[in-house]
Parts: sequence; C-alpha cells; structure tokens
Amino acid sequence: MTSDAWQLALAVLLGSNAAVGFGYRVYRLTKGGPISDVIGQAILGVLLIGLAIAAASGAGWPRWGALIYALLFGVAVMPVWVLAVLIPLQPRWIDYAFTGLYWAGLVAIAISAIAA
Repeated sequence: MTSDAWQLALAVLLGSNAAVGFGYRVYRLTKGGPISDVIGQAILGVLLIGLAIAAASGAGWPRWGALIYALLFGVAVMPVWVLAVLIPLQPRWIDYAFTGLYWAGLVAIAISAIAA
C-alpha cells in the first residue's frame, strides 16, 4: 500500500473508533451508565475526528498523535477499563463485542500510523 492509502486507512480507523466508542457509551447510558462517560467519549471523539480529518488531508503529523492514542489506550486505558469496569459489570455479548472491536481498532490504528 502507498503512504496515501495508509493515511486514508488511518483516517477511517480513527473515525470508526470514535463512533464505536461513543455509540457504546450512549448504549451504556441507556442501561444506567454515567453521563460523564458519554461526555468524555464525546470529547475524545472530537479529537479523533480532528486527527482523522488532518490525516485524510495528507498532513504527516496526525500519525504521531494517532500512534500515541493507540499505544496509550491499548497499553494503559483499556486494560484498566477491563479490570475495573468490564469484569465487575457482568458483561453481555455487546460488552465483549465493544471491547474486542475497540482493541482491534487500536491495533489497526497503531499499524496504520507506523506505515503511513
């Protein structure tokens, strides 16, 4: 793949992770989850969409922000979330699906950011 294709993939993946994260938080809100999670995810989503737009426009710097995001969330945030929230939650299939999809997105973002 060319550098342009990797940048486009990075933009799509960032947007997808923003949408998946926000959608899940809204779902959890309907099940009694905290509004602060929705607000925090909305703020993160705006930042991710900004990175996605910058990556899609051909700028080179967004890949570093995307890589930092993927590493930070993949290594620190998601493991803590799994241990502190997911396991005590008595998870259902949608919780597992979100976790797997989000983590897979983080891996794909890191690969795209490195390859772009």
